[in-house]
Amino acid sequence: MANYIYDNLLIEKIDIFSNSFKNTSREIFYDDKSNRIYHNGEYGVYRESLVVEFLKFFIPSNLEISTGFIITSLNDVSTQCDIVIFDPNITPLYQGYGKQRFFPIESICAIGEVKSKLSKSDFKLAINKLAKNKSLSERLSDNPCVIKGRNDNGFNRDQIYDLVPSFLICQKLDFDFKKLPHEIDDLYDNNIDYRYRHNIILSIEDGIFSYNALGGKLVPYPHIRGNKNKSRFVMPDDNKYVHFRYFTSYMYTLVSSKTLFYPDPCEYMGEIGGGIKIDQN
Repeated sequence: MANYIYDNLLIEKIDIFSNSFKNTSREIFYDDKSNRIYHNGEYGVYRESLVVEFLKFFIPSNLEISTGFIITSLNDVSTQCDIVIFDPNITPLYQGYGKQRFFPIESICAIGEVKSKLSKSDFKLAINKLAKNKSLSERLSDNPCVIKGRNDNGFNRDQIYDLVPSFLICQKLDFDFKKLPHEIDDLYDNNIDYRYRHNIILSIEDGIFSYNALGGKLVPYPHIRGNKNKSRFVMPDDNKYVHFRYFTSYMYTLVSSKTLFYPDPCEYMGEIGGGIKIDQN
């Protein structure tokens, strides 16, 4: 049984988000005379802000959302992430003078990309970019300290909660998406490990793309206990909000369950050694 208050509030948020993403953003930034988008940068920022406001409705309020780059103590840096969901209570403010934000991998709860209409080639680029950024989940120092998680045994590459969840939101998949579950293996680069694949892909107009676990349940994890889950696409039918309901539920699960590690500043800075020492007698 659903709670009608929550469900009505959710539907209201979905309607506002969907209409603003598909229509309002285009009305503001589309030039009918030249038949093109002008101010592409602002157009993208506007849509990202819509996604942020939508996410805030259903992710835990103790988390914050921004944009920026992932960094690791092993000297890695990601490409820019449209969306970074992180725990502000353990995340240092690593920010350059240009206001670029850098997030230590240990305290990130999820990363996401925001797109408009995606051709198959653009879709391929987007999911491989996400996967490469997600792969930085494993670039931790030896035996990182667990701050929040299901065990205190450090990082486990086969533990689904230790990897940073990834998601993509777009307006539309501008190709035959019904074939996507059968073609997805060919769209990922050969060097992308299965566990780095996306968790959820939400197409506002088309549906949600995730995984079919043993038992037939849609799940937001590409693998569970070493088993590779098959892909599944769910399209809306009489329940026109079904893909949004899946997305909101699973995003809450993903960010709430993510293992958080201690981002030790000593691991990120240069060597702490040397210096002239004067000790008390």
